[in-house]
Amino acid sequence: MTTSAQDIDRFVDAGELIPLLCSVAELSGDRTLLADEFRPKLDLEMIAIPEFGGLSQEVAEEAFERIRNALKRHFASGRKNGQTDLSAEDLVDFLTDGSDEYADLMRHELGEPEPVTWTKDEVAVGRDFVVGIVGAGQSGLAMARALRRSGIDFVMFEKADKVGGTWRWNAYPGCRLDTSTLAYSYSFFQRRDWRHYFAVREEIEDYYNDFAEHERLLESIRFNSKVVRASWKEDDSRWELAVEDTRSCEVSTVRVQALVSAVGFLNQPKIPDFADLDKCQGEKVHSAEWHSGVEYRGKRVAIIGTGASAYQIAPNIVDEVESLTIFQRSAPWILPAPLYEAEVSQGRQWLMENIPTYHRWLRMWEFWFSTIGKYAVTKADPNWSSTESVSEPNQRFRDALVQNIRRQYVGHEDLLDSVIPSYPVGAKRMLRDNGRWARTLQQPHTVLVTEEIDKFDEEGIRTVSGDHHRAHLTVLATGFDGTNYLGTIDVRGRGGLSLREHWGDESRAHKGVAIPGFPNLFCVQGPNTGLVAIGSQTFMAECAINYITECLRQLLVTGAAAIEPTQDAYRGYVKWIEEGNRGMAWAASAERSWYRNANGTNTVSWPYPLLTYYELTRSVEEDEVVMTYPSTQKTSV
Repeated sequence: MTTSAQDIDRFVDAGELIPLLCSVAELSGDRTLLADEFRPKLDLEMIAIPEFGGLSQEVAEEAFERIRNALKRHFASGRKNGQTDLSAEDLVDFLTDGSDEYADLMRHELGEPEPVTWTKDEVAVGRDFVVGIVGAGQSGLAMARALRRSGIDFVMFEKADKVGGTWRWNAYPGCRLDTSTLAYSYSFFQRRDWRHYFAVREEIEDYYNDFAEHERLLESIRFNSKVVRASWKEDDSRWELAVEDTRSCEVSTVRVQALVSAVGFLNQPKIPDFADLDKCQGEKVHSAEWHSGVEYRGKRVAIIGTGASAYQIAPNIVDEVESLTIFQRSAPWILPAPLYEAEVSQGRQWLMENIPTYHRWLRMWEFWFSTIGKYAVTKADPNWSSTESVSEPNQRFRDALVQNIRRQYVGHEDLLDSVIPSYPVGAKRMLRDNGRWARTLQQPHTVLVTEEIDKFDEEGIRTVSGDHHRAHLTVLATGFDGTNYLGTIDVRGRGGLSLREHWGDESRAHKGVAIPGFPNLFCVQGPNTGLVAIGSQTFMAECAINYITECLRQLLVTGAAAIEPTQDAYRGYVKWIEEGNRGMAWAASAERSWYRNANGTNTVSWPYPLLTYYELTRSVEEDEVVMTYPSTQKTSV
């Protein structure tokens, strides 16, 4: 790609204004791009990123002109990139209007290099210490990187034959991100050559493989290895793991000083207890177990569910099936995303290639908006009285989304009662859509069924009213058992305490990471760290990993054998989480969702601003943990 004046004039307008101001100022050193009149104007009740960052058309045009001129001067000067005196602090100050509340978080999300302040050999020279990591997906790979940077030995166990986690297993048609690609990627491994605004499954899988190779992690991964049991051994303060080879079914024993679960909460397919499901002679497949042999072309296909996977599968097969019947319990809210399936434009490619940090600032801009936006519109007002919204901002959000839905069903108004949700926005996960869902439902061979399923028979599915729907293939897009965290492993803590029995149907963890009675056991993407309307799960994983690393540092520095949260800290944290969740849309509504267990308790969602979790996981509070020492088995609190 070139950097001619013509290209600058042609492509600059293809960029997001605020990220352009920051990245071009960083490239050229032109401080006039950070003038007060160009500061973004955002508020806490935004439902979409405002055009030009909230600036007026007139001010935006002036800003774009300054950007073009700054780029032309820079490339004409022949100066090397980065030869300016502008710092990240200057740019963050511009973005946040001088508020330093978010400064550390934003520098982290920018991917500013973080120095290694300690290593195992510096603080615990000669100590035998190995960490086991279960799962080589997004969280496990990031955890491995953190351990390698700290010089801590580790071994990873992955039941598949390659890295990727959920993006390895979910191979159904149309599988892709419903979060923007840049915001989903690691803060410390950013790339600019993504092909799509919302990456397809294969692209994300390649990203994780590239990351694993770049960080030299593959050599430490035991593939085709499933951890089926983990038992804490008090005599030598280690976790004893029973690891099954998924090819030979042979089981081996491995001992590690600490154990990190990176299995996430979307790894156990949930199949409702439908009557006579086994009688249906047609093929049945859960969306997470899709394989190359699934035959849908020319078939009568039934899809049960209208969540994220169904929203992707249905539009991608509708043109190739004989008929499509979609069974819906309740309609999902959808966020308009015109570029949802689009490839990155030539203009954006040019900006990524020629402005070295544009991708970082664009990622930051998307993250910044998602951090301060939408949280307020899903927070419940205790004095608000409505079944369809939880506050005045939430009602405005609802009205805007309903207006968008109505535009998509002109001429098909008979479907509106079925596709406009009756519950508040934010009570369930919102989906991304570019209009293909509406077009799918409007196909003459598509039927949307909102009646409850009664039972299956040999030829298909019967509803409670007696209507029968034939199906050669039934796709169970019924989600995952998200409240049964760590349910695939028999975990035994102190005294043989079963984690399943300890939790029952309410999985909890201090800071979403640790559980009393289970020393040196840590979770990434643990209980109550799931996000509904704000941010990215990548951010939550990186925060948890920082906290885990700090816990390990405490062990190594003090010479302790084990660390776990105190009962008081654990109970206090759980109570605080419950209080927060009661104040959000997903608890104020009676609408069922996978965030809740059978009793209606939310054990998945994070109810506070992202800044709160970031600050909670920066360090270990000594009064919140119990340290056990090996020589005397002395315990300190």
